[in-house]
Amino acid sequence: MGKALKGTRLRNIKIKVLRRNINGCVKVHYLTHKDIPKPSSQQTGLLDSTLVPSEQDEAAGCSSSSETAYSKAKKRELNAWNTVKEDMLKVSFETSAPITSKCSVCQRHADYRCLECSTTAVLCEACLRRTHHNSLHVPDKWNNSSYEPSYQGLFLYLPEGHENHAVYRKDIKVIVNTGRLCTIPIDMCECEPEACTLLRYGLWPATAEKPQTAFSIPLLELFVCLSLECQVSFEGFCNTLRWRNNLTLTEVNALYRALVGESISHFRHHHFRQRSLVDICPQFDDGTTCPACPKVDGDMIVTLDANFGLVRKQSSGTSLVEPLHGTRMFVAKNNVQEYLLSHPDNSKPHEDCSNSKAGNMLRSQKKEKKLDVTGVFGASCRHEIPLMFVNMSQGERLAYPLYVIDELLQRCTKKNIHLRVVYDIACVVASHLNKSGEGKPPNISLAVPAFHIYGHKLPCQIKYSTRWLSGFGLTDGEGMERMWSFLRRFARVTKEMTPSHRLDLLTDALLHYGRRKSTDLALNLLQKLDKAEKLSTLAEEDISSVIREAPQHIERWKKREIELSQQKPKPIHTVSKWKRDYIKELIKFYNLKSGTCEAYMGDETETENSLLNMKKKHRIETRWKESDLNFQCTLKDVDQELRSQLICRAGTESRERAVLLQLKRKYPDGQGIAIRLSKQVANSNRRLKQEIKEYNSIQCPPQRSIFPATMHFEEACDPSWPVYFCLDEAIEEDEVPRSLKRRGIDALHMKTRAAEEKLLVYQEMRNVTDHLHQQHAFLCSAIDDTEQPGAKAALIQRLRELERKLHETTVKFNQHVADIVPSTCVYITTDNSCLSQDLQTLSTQTLVYNDDVGASDCDEENENDNDDDDDDSN
Repeated sequence: MGKALKGTRLRNIKIKVLRRNINGCVKVHYLTHKDIPKPSSQQTGLLDSTLVPSEQDEAAGCSSSSETAYSKAKKRELNAWNTVKEDMLKVSFETSAPITSKCSVCQRHADYRCLECSTTAVLCEACLRRTHHNSLHVPDKWNNSSYEPSYQGLFLYLPEGHENHAVYRKDIKVIVNTGRLCTIPIDMCECEPEACTLLRYGLWPATAEKPQTAFSIPLLELFVCLSLECQVSFEGFCNTLRWRNNLTLTEVNALYRALVGESISHFRHHHFRQRSLVDICPQFDDGTTCPACPKVDGDMIVTLDANFGLVRKQSSGTSLVEPLHGTRMFVAKNNVQEYLLSHPDNSKPHEDCSNSKAGNMLRSQKKEKKLDVTGVFGASCRHEIPLMFVNMSQGERLAYPLYVIDELLQRCTKKNIHLRVVYDIACVVASHLNKSGEGKPPNISLAVPAFHIYGHKLPCQIKYSTRWLSGFGLTDGEGMERMWSFLRRFARVTKEMTPSHRLDLLTDALLHYGRRKSTDLALNLLQKLDKAEKLSTLAEEDISSVIREAPQHIERWKKREIELSQQKPKPIHTVSKWKRDYIKELIKFYNLKSGTCEAYMGDETETENSLLNMKKKHRIETRWKESDLNFQCTLKDVDQELRSQLICRAGTESRERAVLLQLKRKYPDGQGIAIRLSKQVANSNRRLKQEIKEYNSIQCPPQRSIFPATMHFEEACDPSWPVYFCLDEAIEEDEVPRSLKRRGIDALHMKTRAAEEKLLVYQEMRNVTDHLHQQHAFLCSAIDDTEQPGAKAALIQRLRELERKLHETTVKFNQHVADIVPSTCVYITTDNSCLSQDLQTLSTQTLVYNDDVGASDCDEENENDNDDDDDDSN
């Protein structure tokens, strides 16, 4: 009987498998007993020991039965590694000696091996020279006891065509692909500079004139990728090569001196020019254009923000030349300074509608004498492609966003594009533009990001929130925050650079970030569309549930809320002072008499004397009783006034606290400004707790249902707490709870924004394919106009990549937008039918994205996943 039960349980087992790709998306699969391969006769013993419970496990009882499928699979994996790790170590030691003495090519006696070519092949000296002609591979030679690097035979010869030229040989210190430092004789020719000859060999010179040291180009390309993606410094890269190849400290210092400086800067720029084809096809996109944004006639959504972590020390030197990238990303300093002088602004960014004090801590009154750049102000599009950046030298003045907006408007006006700007303090910008003589331009709309909107008062939230305004879709406006989270990691390197090197490195980083976003743009658009459809469904369900509970019209609630938010605020004190004092003393007196509060000696007598004095002073004929109408009306007014004031102050503190925490994330821990912000957060917490204490100490219960009986710190810290959205009495004209109205209004807005998001994504899909077709035409034209074989080959290679991307994008988008122009492939050799079938299969898979809104399905699937994932917002 017991065996039958065990067999039944085994047949019903389902193993949950989570597969996570590099983008962080999770795919869930369930394996049943049918999917598990049957073991062979050799594996029976292993399976019996891993799958079938042992006698000790049966004796354990509940502990083994409560073990999850994940822990069992993890144990099997650990057991498998424990089984093979000793054998793998043994094999690793065996490969340190030759496995054969015969050459893999000619079968003669062999003493050489090349680990870069093969780990098992051995070669004789003749075959080694023949197969490694003009190669930078460093072979190893067997000396009857061990392998050691052999630098004999490492020569670089000039190709044919230099017989009639003056050819000479020169010893160059070369850092090869593996990071080893060796001296190689190299043939040079006087017909071209030595730097160009080294480039033909695949080497990059440390100096432009008479180079003595050179680097392998694949090694430098690896360093550039590591520095852009992982922010590896020069020192860290050199130390990595040291410990990998056992270099001495002298060799590492020499390597560092050769690597740092103009050589690597020019290599970065050379690598960019070679990849972007800006010299042989100037019309081709160099990485500064968003494929999805409209080029003419449309709406363009951009986000603005400042980063105070990307500073530069004034003591880091000066530049003799302009940046190699010019003004590709960063605006010229002179243009910004002229605009600042001609456009003085009286409104400061920290003077927003909530009168936030966070900016005061950021912009200290003490002049920053050690910094000539105090931060960076930038703009990106809705798809997080970098657009324009400005170095700040005077704090976050309002003139910086105004300058960026003016520059963007000049670009958009010529193309008939309506500019939609999302900025943390868009209300201040709108107020400044309205007060100026010119006024706000007609082709611009201003909004506040979805997170920062909670740092503003309710009228500003209704007027400037991206969730309320039409035309913004589901854009959260926090794209710059996510970009800063990537870019601020370069601060520890760029703050010590010269101005030109700093701008070149930041420009390379921004171009790399834009390349990351544009490469995955098609998939991101599909994710946005899937997200919009899910949120639309959820909003419909919320609206239906609200209508079932309260059949009133939600649209009327929304209009009423807008009307109330636009009304002028009522006076703070609506009850005369003597009535407030009198009702407080009465409440205290009745509580003392009833014993609901703890009485001390003399409290009741003092309260009685105070009431008698008020009675004489204000000519009160009879003391009010708790059942009197005067007492009830006055108590209701006083309670509402007192609780409203405390809730208002608590709401202001919570918004202030949220802004401070958001600003603190921009700076590394331990930095002076981060320490000051931490102190401000602590002070804000103290003030918020004081407001909560005063609210909870009110002796009478709430007289209106909109007020909570008690306030808790965790709830009060949330700026979106429904209690903070209390407007005035007119909103309570019916018996529908305020929380239900809030839910219905938010669901209605979410449904509208989701519908707008779908239309935006459909148009962006068309824009992407049109952009790719345009780039295809530019490359074809450049190929026809180019006579140089090398340049034509580079153009054709890029055209093949573009055609494949165009074909993939067209297949993905055709399922949603039928009027997309089909791709026209000229050089692509892939079987389009097979490729289309694969892409269709890929596009129908469930898309999982990391987002705070609409990620409930993903959370439910991962609720039992114990992996710790780091989540960086912005």
